[in-house]
Amino acid sequence: MFKRIFAALVAVSLAIAVAAPAAFAHEGREVGDYELEVGFLTEPAFEGHLNGALIRVMGPADGHEHDAMEGMDGMEGMDGEIDTVSHGAIFSSAIEAGGSYSFEFGHEFEGLEIPFHDHLSGLGGTIMVMDSAEASGTVMVTFSSEGFSPSELHIQPDTTVMFMNSTGEAMTVLSGLHDASSEHSHDEEAAGDHVGITGLADTLQVEVIHVPTNEKQVMDLRAVFGQDGTYVADFVPTSPGAYAFRFFGEIEGQAIDETFTAGPNTFDEVQPAKVIQFPVELAEARELQDAVRGAQDEAVQAAVTADDAGSQATMAMTIGIIGLVVGVLGLGVGGYAVMGQSRKK
Repeated sequence: MFKRIFAALVAVSLAIAVAAPAAFAHEGREVGDYELEVGFLTEPAFEGHLNGALIRVMGPADGHEHDAMEGMDGMEGMDGEIDTVSHGAIFSSAIEAGGSYSFEFGHEFEGLEIPFHDHLSGLGGTIMVMDSAEASGTVMVTFSSEGFSPSELHIQPDTTVMFMNSTGEAMTVLSGLHDASSEHSHDEEAAGDHVGITGLADTLQVEVIHVPTNEKQVMDLRAVFGQDGTYVADFVPTSPGAYAFRFFGEIEGQAIDETFTAGPNTFDEVQPAKVIQFPVELAEARELQDAVRGAQDEAVQAAVTADDAGSQATMAMTIGIIGLVVGVLGLGVGGYAVMGQSRKK
């Protein structure tokens, strides 16, 4: 019976892993010339279900030389000031369905209003960088068929804006005003200035960490077929809570050692499987293991108790036999004494 239940759980896990859509909660980060996107292969992630640590690695298509984002020179206009209105002068990135892109607005942007847009749809918004703004750290902007939300941001300097693509299709986010003229190629823009970096399964590894217990294990990565630059380390999370993924090794000769931890602004924590079970909640594997371990402990204790009880019973029996022998001897001695007294008379 248990084997049938276990087989069914494995089948359900595999079905979820294969059929689930791409993850929508990933953390994006720029490391050197590369853009990294990390999260669970399938989100939300559930305890006991097949999943994986996923990383997408994008690099510049022109030999790892950033154009619009390579220092201040690429962002300055003719007058030496930062060009906020030209198409993609500050940032430009193609974002896959369910993916994300992050850009940090340093102090050089203070006091500037920076328009941005999705090139294919023309939908956009604005970012105002000012010391008096409340938003800081990482601010998430979600793009859907209705546009960007929020579409107007007031942020402090050194704040990172993460653009999340929640649509089912690729989109391209760029700084500047939308240019819908026929001379501007939407197809070229959709391709973006970054491409997926291949061949990293042999140069990168991931250390998967269960944060609550600090249990760690290094795992190999496999390339995802048909998705250049996407790699996964398959595993089944057996405990709920936050996980961290530490990717280390090399990307085309550049040393990488970056840790990504689950959280509100990154990727999801692992949820207990019972939150999606219906109509009956099944015991988790760890709960069954604990129950088995507890039963084993109780069985061992019962055996010890029984052994002690058996020893006590054996001792009591021995004492009883000794008492019986002593009693018989006593009767014998007493009878011999009586017979002796009768002969004297």
